[in-house]
Amino acid sequence: MIIALYRLLAPLAAALLPLFARFSPKLAATLAWRKESPGASNVAPGASPRILVHVSSAGELEQARPLLWELCARHPEAALLVTLSSASARKAAKDLPDAHRAIPMPADTPRAMARLLDDFTPDHILVIKWDLWPSLMGEARRRKIPVFLLGAVLSAESGRSRWPGRLLARPLHGLLSGIGAASKGDAESFRRLGVAEDRLAITGDTRFDRVIQRRQENRPHLLSRSIHPKEACLVVGSSWPAEETLIWEAYPQILAEQPKARLLLAPHEPSENNLCRLEAEAARRGLSSARLSTLDHFPEACVVLADVLGQLAELYRLGSLAFVGGGFGDGVHSVLEAAAHGLPVIMGPRIERAAEAAELVEAGAGWVIRDSRELLELWRSHMNDVAAAHENAARARLFVDSGAGAAQRSLDFIEKFEI
Repeated sequence: MIIALYRLLAPLAAALLPLFARFSPKLAATLAWRKESPGASNVAPGASPRILVHVSSAGELEQARPLLWELCARHPEAALLVTLSSASARKAAKDLPDAHRAIPMPADTPRAMARLLDDFTPDHILVIKWDLWPSLMGEARRRKIPVFLLGAVLSAESGRSRWPGRLLARPLHGLLSGIGAASKGDAESFRRLGVAEDRLAITGDTRFDRVIQRRQENRPHLLSRSIHPKEACLVVGSSWPAEETLIWEAYPQILAEQPKARLLLAPHEPSENNLCRLEAEAARRGLSSARLSTLDHFPEACVVLADVLGQLAELYRLGSLAFVGGGFGDGVHSVLEAAAHGLPVIMGPRIERAAEAAELVEAGAGWVIRDSRELLELWRSHMNDVAAAHENAARARLFVDSGAGAAQRSLDFIEKFEI
């Protein structure tokens, strides 16, 4: 009933999107991308099987890459179409050698989704992580196209787990042919949502595969010289003002004890306004700063600001310790890129929606802090106890390596349904 009501109202909501786009640059960019898109027609005609892979944004696109590679290895003759919900992934989508085409997901109306499926005629639909759309699911059911949710996450704090979101989530997940859960906790949440046991498996999180692949690629970064092992560098990844406030309080004290201590600060949004704000705050506290794009080496006693998007995973190689942002806001960002390079991770208290963050803490390679005093103590301990620092680094790498193979397990799971 709730899905039928959604499908009835979806065309009206889609008609109002241009109005809302006046107040949302991201939505405006997504609508513009849809107008420019070639659509799903004439994608690898004659190729089989035909597989549609859907992701919500750039982060989920990275998560999907190991799955795309594994699909190509197992089914080199397959036609692969990638759809994306957000224009934030448009640039990244241009670098998808394993897909025949990457396009924006159309508005979730019955007519638009019917056109998408009739143009591409997929044999299977694979959705990464969580981004299910009711009209897409309904049109797939009408055409008897199996839909799988892979690397699937569902925390107790999620809106899908609670009323009123549960009213839509329960029947929507009931339309899936199978769910490959990212963790035991996620699988248990799906059971509580009513997902049948024969449609559920713990296949893991392909983000583990992806960060290992990026580590093995050993991509170059903007700094030509690595940090000397004794010159400890804290990399602050995807920071927000809450984390930055703690950094400004702790770093001067660290410098007083360790004059060569390094700080690499990568704000979540490296806009010109944010970079100028950080430069002004560093100057106010008597600290020198420099933007990453202007450097070819790492200066001493200097706050280096990462002003280039897409390099954070590689920049973690420069560090010996990480402080990942988001934990004082909506939820901590991914800790896997840092841990993959052997960096123990400091984070704020909001980790309940990130199972991998909680697991990293349990593995002894992550710590939750609540104030600058705790940050200072951990930072100081890391630099003064070299043996413990090496042990923590080994635990971080082992944690990530132990999660490898999710892409293979995911395809093994769905191939039980005759992909």
